[in-house]
Amino acid sequence: MLTQSNLWLAAQELANIQIRYAESGRTLNEAALCGASEFIEWQHYPNNDLVDETSGYEFYYHAHSADEMANGEHGHFHVIKRDEKSFHHLIGISLNQQGLPVSLFTTNQWVTGEDMAHAKLAIESLKAFQMNVKGRMAPISKWIGALIQLFAVEIEALILERDQKIAQLELKLGNRNLALNLKDHQVLTQCKIDLMGRISEHLLAVNS
Repeated sequence: MLTQSNLWLAAQELANIQIRYAESGRTLNEAALCGASEFIEWQHYPNNDLVDETSGYEFYYHAHSADEMANGEHGHFHVIKRDEKSFHHLIGISLNQQGLPVSLFTTNQWVTGEDMAHAKLAIESLKAFQMNVKGRMAPISKWIGALIQLFAVEIEALILERDQKIAQLELKLGNRNLALNLKDHQVLTQCKIDLMGRISEHLLAVNS
């Protein structure tokens, strides 16, 4: 269970990472490109994703073609959990051109080719999210972990709603596999977020 102290630490972590990137003259999305000289549609950054073999967690950053991107979106992270035989997409995090997260979303199975995990398993995996990463991507992995904590309530609601949407589609189509591969249902649930507002809320809560 997340305590107020945990949330304060997550808010502080996020604020510190954003500040460090700003002081170095870079945005978070620029850092996510791992030094690449250009941002190519659909390509994963880093190449072959950032994978923690010990925990099974991984993430990558990328962008779709312009006609598939939300207005003002630069790209987004996909956060994934792998086990021995399959992988599960946990949450997507969209960034704007300034490198700030603006929305969270879940996807249908066909989008990533995942083995769709039940909401309970996905939520438990997110609660346990922790990656041992070294080098230039270490701050990004810490940023993602802190963001997951700070917006845990919203993320859990999105995943529960995702399963409800799938159940509704399955009932309508009469087949779960058809529902999971319905091409006009790419993003199943999403919500906007206000990072700076949430950081301020928790930092001020401790200091008040």
